[in-house]
Amino acid sequence: MTISRLVFAAALLVPRAQAWVARTTLKMAATSSGEDTATIIPPYLPPLKNRYFALRHGLSTANVAGIISSLPAVGTTNHGLTDEGRAQARGSAQDIVDAVGAKNIQRLVVISSDFTRARETAEEAVAGLAALGHFPPKALPEVRTLEALRERWFGDLDGEDVATYNDVWPLDLEDATHESFGVESVTSVAGRLRGMFLQLEEELEGDAGPVPVLLTSHADTLQIMQLYVARADLRFFSQYRFKNGEVRALGESPDTLPEAMPLSRDKSRI
Repeated sequence: MTISRLVFAAALLVPRAQAWVARTTLKMAATSSGEDTATIIPPYLPPLKNRYFALRHGLSTANVAGIISSLPAVGTTNHGLTDEGRAQARGSAQDIVDAVGAKNIQRLVVISSDFTRARETAEEAVAGLAALGHFPPKALPEVRTLEALRERWFGDLDGEDVATYNDVWPLDLEDATHESFGVESVTSVAGRLRGMFLQLEEELEGDAGPVPVLLTSHADTLQIMQLYVARADLRFFSQYRFKNGEVRALGESPDTLPEAMPLSRDKSRI
């Protein structure tokens, strides 16, 4: 086997190993407490002292090609934004201001998945905020990347047509811990997000009140995040689809969620 093939094989194993550890830990905890492993999630977050906002990446070359791009070795180096995606990302700037509030926008902390399409979206959104006059050119917020915000790993379906999402989401509705097709379970995604929030809550503290934090990521990751923060049933995350370049505030109760939309096999909604 060539070195390049060994590297590729190792890259495939990393997300699977992380998902296995998270799933095993959750199921052990559920078994010891007598809870239903189909719905078990990481412990809910404590009340958040900061304010969090979610931004889905703009239209990417993978979106245009209609393929699933979840392998870190590929997603962090390829599948960046299209021209339309860059325009969507820049256009999100006003939505960010509206959500955060003009008086707080200069305190904004910007954090992104390290996948190319998400990082470029965060950078374009910051440029859009500068163009609106909210930041001096030399005082733009730095885009920080975190692996916890990466795309959900889709296992054997990685690189396949996006229509195969519809083979996974109905199973998610039944069991948030399943790993059919080698996918990362919903509870595993929630587990890594929990760690991120606890880390940020410890790191970020402002004398002027809650720190506004923009989290730039991917549809499944953001939808799971939104329901986890809202203390809602994670199995239904797929009914709260983010559009490319969409901004949402993350509330801490189910009544803050947008209206749910039933699953559809329409590719335009993926």
